[in-house]
Amino acid sequence: MNRFPKVITVRFGPGEEGLEGCYDMFGSHRYLGGKGWNPSTDILETEKEVIIVMDLAGLEKEQIKVENRGDLLRVSGTRPRCRTPGVKKVHRMEIDYGPFEKIFQIPSELDAANVRAFHRHGFLELSLPKKESKEPIHIVIVHQDEY
Repeated sequence: MNRFPKVITVRFGPGEEGLEGCYDMFGSHRYLGGKGWNPSTDILETEKEVIIVMDLAGLEKEQIKVENRGDLLRVSGTRPRCRTPGVKKVHRMEIDYGPFEKIFQIPSELDAANVRAFHRHGFLELSLPKKESKEPIHIVIVHQDEY
């Protein structure tokens, strides 16, 4: 059973206009100054937490912004295009560049107020602890005449 259906809503950041660049063999645009990209993301669960891992190769931690607003967790940033001097022609371009934004809707059983973020080796790891589970309260059923 998927406890986190539709956890992720993805929206691209600003800069969608003025597309310039090249297209891959399937007709998809590759950023050279306009459109955003969608970082690969894994969502893992342990006994005590849910871990969101994002592939943000090429970004320093200062280029990544993580914001928490209620039950929404927003991760955004911009991966700048690496310019190589002297390049006259691009034969293949598979790396996405530019702005990105991902918004995660946090389920109520997670403690959104205590998110921890770690950046290492090109990956951003967000740790969302689970709330302490309370023992269920047993409700006594009485006959309507006894009420």
